[in-house]
Amino acid sequence: MQRGFSLVEMVISIALIGVIAVMATPLIRLPLAAWSDASRRADLVQAAQAANAQLAQDLQRALPGSVRLRTLGPRVLIEMLDVRAQGRYRGGSGGAGVCPVACAAPASRDALLPGCADGCFTSLGALEGDPPVPAADWLVVLADPTSNPYLGGNVAVPGGVKSRLVDVLAAPEGQRVRFAAHNFVAGSPQRRFYVVAGPVTWDCDPVAGTLRRLAGYPIAAAQPINPAGATSNVVVSDGVTACQWQLQPGVLGSTLLARMQLQRTAAGGMEVERLEHQAQFALAQWR
Repeated sequence: MQRGFSLVEMVISIALIGVIAVMATPLIRLPLAAWSDASRRADLVQAAQAANAQLAQDLQRALPGSVRLRTLGPRVLIEMLDVRAQGRYRGGSGGAGVCPVACAAPASRDALLPGCADGCFTSLGALEGDPPVPAADWLVVLADPTSNPYLGGNVAVPGGVKSRLVDVLAAPEGQRVRFAAHNFVAGSPQRRFYVVAGPVTWDCDPVAGTLRRLAGYPIAAAQPINPAGATSNVVVSDGVTACQWQLQPGVLGSTLLARMQLQRTAAGGMEVERLEHQAQFALAQWR
């Protein structure tokens, strides 16, 4: 004779299953919570490493002596001028005579002549870096480590170290570089010149919780708080709670000490994962 479950047996079975489920819940939640914590921390580490990698790339391309820092309470801004290309200019006599006579003997017309309203020279070999952008980039010649490339802002001024680039074309033994006629008061000891694309700002704002990278705005004599006209404004990282950036000059060149704090909050806002990331960057040296 077949016999099924009685109502009492079914109630007891359901109650036992419920007790077992309650007892097993912590065993399931603990691995899930650990996985969630590890995932949030991995996201923080990845975000910090990505930000550091991009900042390091910008600092490596920065014009020597152009890195400047500004602190506004918890907010920190670091700005630099991005070097698109660089090379060495011809000095003295020689060259193929591809530049017009400026204010010196024709034998020296392919050289960059400080103290003269020059507007053309030829480089010694090809430029290193990316192709220059005529009418947008700047030609910069640093006479010494104290040269101020921000002087005059987005305008070339007497006594300044920059002039607007006109074009760069192929020439015998190098490239012909033309620029708006400018009197460079002094030349570079190693006859080095730079083609600068423009400024780049890194803006750490713990109040907004963001680390931003801004570019594509005009050069300003004073470091801007909110760069106007930026064509690029990218949030490199969110969840930023603090930034500490410190420039340290040294015998062999300056370094930037960077400390950034990030955090991620779990769903519901109850649990928080925090990370403090530190890094040290070497800045381009004056040569």
